[in-house]
Amino acid sequence: MAFAGGRHRRAAAVAALAAALVLAGCVDQAANSSVGPAPTAASTPAAGHALEPTLVASQLLVGTQRFPVGVLDHNTPVTDATVHVRAYTSVGTAVELRSEADAPFRGVGLEGRGVYVAQLRLNSPGQWLAEISVGLPDGTRRTSALPFRVLTAGSVPGPGQPAPRSRSLTVHDVPDASYIDSGVPPDDMHGLSIADAIAQHRPTLVVFATPAFCTSATCGPEVHAVQQLEPDYRDRLTFIHVEVYRDFKPDPSRRHLSPTVLEWRLPTEPWVFLIDRDGNIASAFEGTAATDELRAAVDQLLARS
Repeated sequence: MAFAGGRHRRAAAVAALAAALVLAGCVDQAANSSVGPAPTAASTPAAGHALEPTLVASQLLVGTQRFPVGVLDHNTPVTDATVHVRAYTSVGTAVELRSEADAPFRGVGLEGRGVYVAQLRLNSPGQWLAEISVGLPDGTRRTSALPFRVLTAGSVPGPGQPAPRSRSLTVHDVPDASYIDSGVPPDDMHGLSIADAIAQHRPTLVVFATPAFCTSATCGPEVHAVQQLEPDYRDRLTFIHVEVYRDFKPDPSRRHLSPTVLEWRLPTEPWVFLIDRDGNIASAFEGTAATDELRAAVDQLLARS
């Protein structure tokens, strides 16, 4: 969830997209078999359902990308749907299918707060359209068309880039961990700063999360998902939790964003980053990332170290 609300911007974007799709659907596509009709919103009615798929990412870059989708039904998370994503770009007044993939639910360790994750090949910058098909076990189906933008470079540090050498606070800088961790109780991932882990050439996992103040209510579950990895990897991987806010104790109303969050230019929470021995970012996960999804990325990181 964004620190600043984005709901009104998303609603406006969807409304603009709907108008564009009406125009695109009127164009004859027969002359070019690689160009298909515009994706359209459709549904198979079922009493009581109001499915709402949402893209859970603030930035997507050129390349093969993790494309996380949340699905709500009357504001309740849906965890048992079948989800498929098709990604289109514009070709004149029409749209061209560029990539598609199933999006299985990834929720291990997240206490029901998982997302559906597709791996899409986004090979050019610019405006794209996502056609997200959601099916429920009772036969209900909904297809939604959502706009998204692909960037050549993002504001948040990404894979292949140097990780900021942040002097993130540790238990050595404060009276106790509750000053730098809003979780109850605080976790044990505050022994080393990001800068020190990089200086010591340690493969590192960094989770940015604020369990007590998370606007998406997913930070606590994400920290727990990360903690489930510790028993198997703590001797080979450094775990660091950066609290999103500082100065929340003793008065939470006086809290403000951590300098480390500002240095990493994070627009949302939570985030998880994997950093290799050379101090470069190996993987980045925005929003919730399940334990098994993180485990696969950690194994790849350690295999290269």
